[in-house]
Amino acid sequence: IDFIPRAQTFFPSSSVPSSLLRAEVTTRASSRKGSANRVGLVFEGVKLQPIEFLGQKVDNLPPLSVDLTWQQDLIDQIASFVPGLENFSSEGKDDVDAPGYFDVEYLDDELLIICQQAPGGRFALVKVDNCDP
Repeated sequence: IDFIPRAQTFFPSSSVPSSLLRAEVTTRASSRKGSANRVGLVFEGVKLQPIEFLGQKVDNLPPLSVDLTWQQDLIDQIASFVPGLENFSSEGKDDVDAPGYFDVEYLDDELLIICQQAPGGRFALVKVDNCDP
């Protein structure tokens, strides 16, 4: 996922030096009980890599990586002792209406169309041979 500062989009590209931050999100997908087309997502980590800052290449800077799995282990350990946390434990993550899912509306060798959980949207993903910028 590439992030560009919102203010940068208000001006012509020739008048403002560009900035770009690239995020690589790690997720784990699993099927959901009770719905054959529903896929559950668990976000396991994110890596943020600065690419460009005010027109200067900065991709030699080290990325910032964040592991998101340690919180789930902690929640699982204390969920039975703290009222309300049982909804966030990993036990119910495969239930059909548990948070973090999308529904597959169409799938073939070249195209995937998904509908994200509300208030998401519909996305069409097309297979490509190379995704290098």
